[in-house]
Amino acid sequence: MRALLVILGVLGPSTAWAQRWQDATAQCLGTTSEWTNKVEVADLEGDGHIDILVANGGGYSTQGSAEMSRVWKNLGNWSGGGPHCTEVTATVLSSFTGRSRMIKAADVDGDGDLDVLTGGAYQSQLKLFTQAAGVWTDASTQLPQQNTSAGDAEFGDVDGDGDFDLVIAEWGSGNPSTNAGGRTHLYRNNGSGTFTDETSTSMPAVLVQWSWDLELADVDNDWDLDVLVSCKACTTSYLFRNDGNGTFTDDQNALPHFANNYEFEPMDIDNDDDLDLVTVNDGPNFTEHIFVNRGDGTFADETSTRLGAANLDNADDNAAVWLDVDSDGDADLMFATLGNERLLLNDGAGVFTLDAMAATPNDTPASLGFALADIDGDTRLDVVQGQGEIMNQFAEKLQIAGTGNALDTRGPRVRFARITNIVLARVHDFIGPSHPHDFSSVVLRVNGTDRPMKWYGEQLWRAAISLEEMAATLEVCATDRAGNQTCQANMGSPDAGVGGDAGTGPGDNDGGGCCDTGGRDPRGAFMLVLFVALGLSARSRRTRRRSRWSQRRWQARVLFVDRPRS
Repeated sequence: MRALLVILGVLGPSTAWAQRWQDATAQCLGTTSEWTNKVEVADLEGDGHIDILVANGGGYSTQGSAEMSRVWKNLGNWSGGGPHCTEVTATVLSSFTGRSRMIKAADVDGDGDLDVLTGGAYQSQLKLFTQAAGVWTDASTQLPQQNTSAGDAEFGDVDGDGDFDLVIAEWGSGNPSTNAGGRTHLYRNNGSGTFTDETSTSMPAVLVQWSWDLELADVDNDWDLDVLVSCKACTTSYLFRNDGNGTFTDDQNALPHFANNYEFEPMDIDNDDDLDLVTVNDGPNFTEHIFVNRGDGTFADETSTRLGAANLDNADDNAAVWLDVDSDGDADLMFATLGNERLLLNDGAGVFTLDAMAATPNDTPASLGFALADIDGDTRLDVVQGQGEIMNQFAEKLQIAGTGNALDTRGPRVRFARITNIVLARVHDFIGPSHPHDFSSVVLRVNGTDRPMKWYGEQLWRAAISLEEMAATLEVCATDRAGNQTCQANMGSPDAGVGGDAGTGPGDNDGGGCCDTGGRDPRGAFMLVLFVALGLSARSRRTRRRSRWSQRRWQARVLFVDRPRS
């Protein structure tokens, strides 16, 4: 077992500092004592309240005790006395007890409600629980029947056919600190929630030695989901590029090479409309890295200028999330750690300083995972912390944001492109990971009439228009849970688009307008997206070699799934 490096003095005693979040565990989760790994937040019942899911199962490099993962329903009654949550584990997960390093929620069968995936760690079978009209069923037979050692997994539509596929960070059999590693898995969805293993034909034959995190992210702005795989025991982490049809190739030179990465978390930190990356523990003395996107999906190490003195030695972090804690229109950065959770503030240009306030109470020295959501409905983001590695000693925590955190008064950021009859958007509320529940609505406005857009992974949304609507006036409008709205108009002809921050929520008075691109000439952003959409960039020609025929096949599949009914 890894030694716990409890850095109690990083920010000083918690009693000497104001805290941004306050402990509300007793009002929601009660007392827990399992070995918790990753944490998920999702609106399982579609009632507008964000529920809490945690993945449990003992073991670090070798398996430990089997345990129940757990699920709590948010009752939404936060204006009064507690309890504010009730445990619904048996309803959702039946009697499953196993080994889980992750738990994920997504609508895998296309029926409009969320399903749950968990289990599958330390050479065991993944478990899938589907929901229909509030009734949960063990649907694990719809998954490939094979043991996995899943360190992480993500749902996303990797092949453009309108359903959620599953990509899995696989450790391989045996001890991941000494074995040869595992090949990243792809399970392709048939549209009704039945999955086929297509790893051998669609994923690189690369053995990754001990991945704790996998992310689906469009790093090269071609509107498909690439795969980022962290690696603890390798000399580098990995970027697998998507050809648009869900076949991936290893780009060995896209990322700076460092060992011991525990996590990727993508976000546009400098408002240039591409995704940058934070990594965890792969720097000297267990520090972090900031990799800045060059605009083509390759990355430059700009850690020294971006993090500076905020990059603390030997903190032994495990996870990172993005949030706009001060509602100033940029993404701040928070780390879950074996010491004290830390918050770093963004200056708007992607340079970070350590916040003087303590983030959360200093009683979580074994944070392996955490998640953000507005649990209590006050428009501030709350924190769920999963505690592991020392079973029966550290419990899960729910920390509710206090008044030291700003109310959300900022509209989401929207970047919009139209490729022939497909409208695509990158939409985020300065939160990462991004979830559909971050928004009350994301719509395509066609000649003034709203049409829901469909989330397909990362921060990406899409909708189709008919041939009759090709000349229509188009806008993408995103409204966050606090009611702040941003609308972005399509600029020019098909195969065009540009990012923008045109939030119309209270306090969003930055003069963004339809074409605000963070101080850059909007024509430059326009041309960038134009080149990406047409597949004419030099980088795309050199590294992707994807034909226009395959791109049009992808568009045809999207149109078939998402085209509005006449």
